[in-house]
Amino acid sequence: MKNINHELARRIAGLRLFCIVICGICMLNLIRWILAPTGEVLLVNQGQMMLNLIYVIITFSFIYFLNDKNYIFISAATIILFILYYFTFEILNDYDRSFANPDKLGIGRALETIPLLPLTFIISGILFLRKSLLFIFIVFFTFMCGLSVYEIITDNRTYFSNDWNTTISDGFAIYTPVFVVWLNVWVIICIICMASVYLIDRLMRDAIRFEKSTAQFGRYFSPTVREKIQEIDLEIKEDENNNQLVAVMFTDIDNFTQLSEKMSSKEIIELLSEYQDRMIKPIFKNSGTVDKFIGDSVMATFGTPISQGNDAQNAFDCAREMQIAMRQWAKERKDKNLAEITHRIGIHFGNCVVGNIGNEDRKEFTVIGDVVNVANRVCDICKELNAEILITETLKNRLNEEINSEVIKEHPIRGREDKITLYKIQI
Repeated sequence: MKNINHELARRIAGLRLFCIVICGICMLNLIRWILAPTGEVLLVNQGQMMLNLIYVIITFSFIYFLNDKNYIFISAATIILFILYYFTFEILNDYDRSFANPDKLGIGRALETIPLLPLTFIISGILFLRKSLLFIFIVFFTFMCGLSVYEIITDNRTYFSNDWNTTISDGFAIYTPVFVVWLNVWVIICIICMASVYLIDRLMRDAIRFEKSTAQFGRYFSPTVREKIQEIDLEIKEDENNNQLVAVMFTDIDNFTQLSEKMSSKEIIELLSEYQDRMIKPIFKNSGTVDKFIGDSVMATFGTPISQGNDAQNAFDCAREMQIAMRQWAKERKDKNLAEITHRIGIHFGNCVVGNIGNEDRKEFTVIGDVVNVANRVCDICKELNAEILITETLKNRLNEEINSEVIKEHPIRGREDKITLYKIQI
């Protein structure tokens, strides 16, 4: 599976969304300057149309070409071009005002609208989904807005007033309550924007951890089991182990030691990887759980962490499909003049301890108990009895079907005093 840089993917999505929004804004501005130009100077109207047309083209290009390889370049270019847009916009407006209002009449009242444009840019900076870029926006536009405000309040003709009638009648009067409110709004919006990006970043990191955890989860549990766990919100507690009825399966490649002697390390790894891949598919298809890989062996369980119904039947169906997969693989290898691979399967059913086993340094979700040991021994016995599949009587009695099999009664199990009845299955 290809590793995904989730953080980079998030940043690319944020930058693309930012460019889409800016492209849309520039498109609206372009239409507005074409249909209803408000500049007093023709050059300014033409300049505004050209400015927005250029930025529509640039942002559309960024949207189209943005990828993980050029993200850093395009993000830096976007910041620079966005700042240049603001400078150019202000230069054109100042030039137009110098003709329309050379004496700067009413600049006190104009102070009430100056924060609108830079605040719009700061809010747009949220779309970057990056605290550092938003911080650059806040610092830059706060500084630029501060310069404009400073220029107005230091003009000899402007003054602060708390009287609304005075403010209405004199364009050089700055209405103090509105000015104070704007300061508060500016600070609040900047804080909210930073908090929003911080929250988005935090939620995204949590989502990434969950996705990685789910991906890791998916290596062991089948999609069906995974969905049921999520549906019932099952919590596998760290220090809680349960006794459950489980079907335990072991598989083992025949004559693997002899095979590996003639193979390089790379060939051995490739062989085991392909074998495991072919075994995992029928395990997952039949609602099983991959417990672990042990060299050339696979240990799978059916009924963990929750039962899927007739787990014994699922295990048997899985074994049947495994043999079909192995025959197909053998045919493919024969066509390539490679050694055919066969394996053996042992399955047992019974009560196991299911849960997180281990110490504080290392724990794994697994099953332990006599059933596991017996299933492993049964798999080993396949070689002795020249069997493809061996199942125990306990498992056979829980199947939903009658099977053709050879009964091996009272067979000894290494390390166990009691003998068991086995069923030899040839598929």
